[in-house]
Amino acid sequence: MRFLLASLALGVAACQAPDEPECGAGCSDAPAMDGGVIGGLDFTDIPDWRAVDPEDVLVIETRTGVVYVELADQFAPNHAARMRQAARDGFYDGREFYRVIDGFVVQGGRGEEENSEVLPQYPALAAELAVASDSVTFTAMQDRDLYAPEVGHVDGFAVGRDGDQTWMLHCLGTMAMARDNDADSADVEFFIVIGHAPRYLDRNTTVFGRVLEGMDHIQAIRRGDAAVNSGVIADPAGRDPIVSMRVAADLPVDEQPRFEVMDTRGEAFFNAKDASRNRTHEWFINTPPPVIEACRMPAPVRRASGD
Repeated sequence: MRFLLASLALGVAACQAPDEPECGAGCSDAPAMDGGVIGGLDFTDIPDWRAVDPEDVLVIETRTGVVYVELADQFAPNHAARMRQAARDGFYDGREFYRVIDGFVVQGGRGEEENSEVLPQYPALAAELAVASDSVTFTAMQDRDLYAPEVGHVDGFAVGRDGDQTWMLHCLGTMAMARDNDADSADVEFFIVIGHAPRYLDRNTTVFGRVLEGMDHIQAIRRGDAAVNSGVIADPAGRDPIVSMRVAADLPVDEQPRFEVMDTRGEAFFNAKDASRNRTHEWFINTPPPVIEACRMPAPVRRASGD
């Protein structure tokens, strides 16, 4: 086995935290726009949304429903390719989410059958912990961060940057690969973050995707006991199955999910960040400081029109 080191709603509108802002290009609280320029940034010809390639979408069927994950080839091409290969091999079908720690991660893969000759064997992967900054288009958050000199987004993925290196963050819904102590020992043991962002894992495990839809099904997976065998669920009957894992592009065309992610370079996302950063709702007794964490600002996702 490879391991890796909300507001409370009370039921009535008058007794709950205010809704998260959904502030797009027409938000009244957004800075004024002059032509294609807003806040000194030029958003001319940048679309509000980008289409997600079905080749980059994993379709994971769980006990309670389907989860969709976007793969990040621009950050971890070999890990993304491994997930496609293993999914197409049917490796995960009938496997289990065997290690589940509340507030941390759900993990699936080989489990205790790590050396089983019955399961397909894959060569170990070299870690893909960061990429050259000039190989991606980075949009800064402009907020302080405890773990990186700069944070922001690339193609909807939350990232950190330090000069010539850029890497993906371990936010809620992040999908990454577990490994042994050897940095280059990962194979098919994946985990998905289900709790507060464990940012100390940044640049220590390879992040290769994030959940687009179905996080409620991941959160519904039965938990283990973190104090007993590091969260491994001893009784197989108490584990949730990975019913199947597929690549969306392999499904019949009329069954392929079509997703769009808000373009994090554009005006709509700029305004959404501004609305989340500046919380002036009358519900607040004390106005929060005008800052926001990168993991607290996931790029919005929607189904494409007609899907």
